[in-house]
Amino acid sequence: MKTLKMSIMVLFHPVVTFQYIQKNRSEFSYLPVAALLLLSIIVRIFSIQVTHYPLAAGEPRNTNIMLECIKLFVPVLTWVLASYAMTTILDGETLFREALLAMAYSLVPYIVFTVPLTLLSRIMELSQGSLYYSIQNAIFLWVILLFIINMKEMNHFSGKKTLVIILLSLFTMAMIWATVALFFAISSQFISFVQEVLLEMKYKVD
Repeated sequence: MKTLKMSIMVLFHPVVTFQYIQKNRSEFSYLPVAALLLLSIIVRIFSIQVTHYPLAAGEPRNTNIMLECIKLFVPVLTWVLASYAMTTILDGETLFREALLAMAYSLVPYIVFTVPLTLLSRIMELSQGSLYYSIQNAIFLWVILLFIINMKEMNHFSGKKTLVIILLSLFTMAMIWATVALFFAISSQFISFVQEVLLEMKYKVD
């Protein structure tokens, strides 16, 4: 019940919501985080499967659900990690678990409004695509705005310092993704090298 109240509150009073999270840090629970992330996944799958064909990004049968979930959560979770790292370095006051909870509540507009938008798409035609995509983009911008608000309010940053943290966080995200991509590239080459060596040894033994 408390999660529901907080979810409604973040839509109308985001500043109060994020201040409440920090003020009552002793009451923290991972349950709302898990519940909201699970709902986000369900909503994403629902959107993929139900969106009217002319407005859909692709055919549902050709969509990799796991990849879609990764595309949804990797940027969000990387942002939490990067922004928390930057706020910690620059005298932030938020604990990682609070940043995680604030991130989960920031996804509420996506959870709440994607379902009716998806249903609305069933009666929309391709000519109305600009309206559909405008509403979709507005939802994403709302989520991004909540990310920024929770970082500013929970760390008591000024507007200027918040902007600096945002830029540093985006740079850190890029570095994280580049490092991960480099790691996978090197790992792939190493595995291929080992396989070739083992294959050559096998031929020599035979």
